[in-house]
Amino acid sequence: MKVNIKNFKGKTSRIRVKDAIKDGKNIYKNIKGFENEINEVLIDLPSKKSGLKKLLVSMNFLYPGKVNKEFKMTRGHKHNADEVYLVLEGRGIIVFGNKKVNIKKGDVITIPANKYHRTINNGKKKLVFLTIFGKHRQSHLKEY
Repeated sequence: MKVNIKNFKGKTSRIRVKDAIKDGKNIYKNIKGFENEINEVLIDLPSKKSGLKKLLVSMNFLYPGKVNKEFKMTRGHKHNADEVYLVLEGRGIIVFGNKKVNIKKGDVITIPANKYHRTINNGKKKLVFLTIFGKHRQSHLKEY
């Protein structure tokens, strides 16, 4: 199956700053004045379109900017399957536990199953990355 990155279509989730919740709390320390800004957009490629039975493919757009003094970021989480990030645009940081790794367009990042990770956009443009990871019987996210 062939899918063009520019025409990547599927279930779309727009996550505003006020909706960036983890463990019942917002991931940012102070969202006042930033509540309705877009934090990130996720597009999940439907299995019907991809033809894949064991993998999930998702396009991620992490918006630039800060929420008060914090760069925009994903909610920290881990999956119960291996994951691969393909960075298509922008630059940022991926955090593995306490370790921070700079990422940029063209990078491929491998994330072992059950490894906690968070992505931060510290650039001036959208950070766009494709994620590919194994399907599961249970929810694919742990601690999300």
